[in-house]
Amino acid sequence: MDIKYDNFGFYKINIDYVKYLHSKDSQVFYDNTPDYSRKPYLGLITQLGGFTYCMPLTSAKPRQIGWANITEHNYVIHEYIASSEIHGNDVYKKVGSDKFKKLLSVLEIRKMIPVDDTLYDFIDFSKIADTKYKDLLEKEYNFLKLFKSDILNKAEVLYHKQINTNNIKPCYCNFKLLETAFSQYKTVQIGKTQAAATITASKIEAAAAESKSEVTIAKKE
Repeated sequence: MDIKYDNFGFYKINIDYVKYLHSKDSQVFYDNTPDYSRKPYLGLITQLGGFTYCMPLTSAKPRQIGWANITEHNYVIHEYIASSEIHGNDVYKKVGSDKFKKLLSVLEIRKMIPVDDTLYDFIDFSKIADTKYKDLLEKEYNFLKLFKSDILNKAEVLYHKQINTNNIKPCYCNFKLLETAFSQYKTVQIGKTQAAATITASKIEAAAAESKSEVTIAKKE
């Protein structure tokens, strides 16, 4: 089946799962900080080798200021502002008399990871209380929406080129390795769910047996 989007937008990925993938492939973005679980991913890209993928956005850094806006593996998300709009932690460079290119973030296609509907949550902008964070996400989303089809095409080309040649370029995730890790993670989670269900059922049966015993004793008395 052809690669396509399913509900194009931003998603949060289960942080335990991201940590697990990082333990298998260090190219998967992960940082053990309190706010890292808020990292947005663009998705959902379906029918990519039979899997659904999401690609991460990473915060702007000074070293990215000289990067090309668009490459085969990423998009530098940016806006143009005046000097009066510059804030202390902004990453920017001057491009005109009073015009500055401000970096917002980078979409990293080469860092995309496989997911399923138990591992992500859709980010609804209308439910975000932090107005500064909401404004940033909306700017990032509106920027990427302009390149929606191109991003999909780049993801497909990049993915199949790696799978078909088994050539893992520097700084790229190993997609086949991640797909195996995804399956292993799901197997473990299913096992935990089944074990929890068994324990719960046993507790219910024990409670029922105890209740029945108490009723029997009461009748004898």
